[in-house]
Formats: sequence, C-alpha cells, structure tokens
Amino acid sequence: MGLGKRKNRLAYWRRVRGLSQDELGRLLRVAGRTVRNWELDVTTPTRDQGERIASLLRVNVRELFPFTIF
Repeated sequence: MGLGKRKNRLAYWRRVRGLSQDELGRLLRVAGRTVRNWELDVTTPTRDQGERIASLLRVNVRELFPFTIF
C-alpha cells in the first residue's frame, strides 16, 4: 500500500490546529514547500521530524504516518 493517505492525515490535522503549511514549516524550521511535499507524498519526513510534527499537532505519530516505519 502506498503512502498516499499521509496527505489527507497531515493536511487534516494541520488544518484542525489552524496552521498553514508555512506556519507549520516555521515551527519545524523547514520551508512551507517541505510541508507541501510531505502532504503530496513527494518526500517523507525523517523520524525526528515525524515525531516533532505529531507533537506540534498533538496527535500520535502513527495517526499521521500509519504506513511509515518510524
């Protein structure tokens, strides 16, 4: 199974928390384009980034990235 569901989960929780891609990028010290690429499944965040994203969005890392091995 592909990682395509990541787009929906990451974008969904980012929007629930009221953050734009650029705002989440600033909090993570990455470009907004990087967040877009994660959401579009172009690239994958590192384990540390995935854990930081989950922490900032206040969700379990497995909720955001269920098909990624962290």
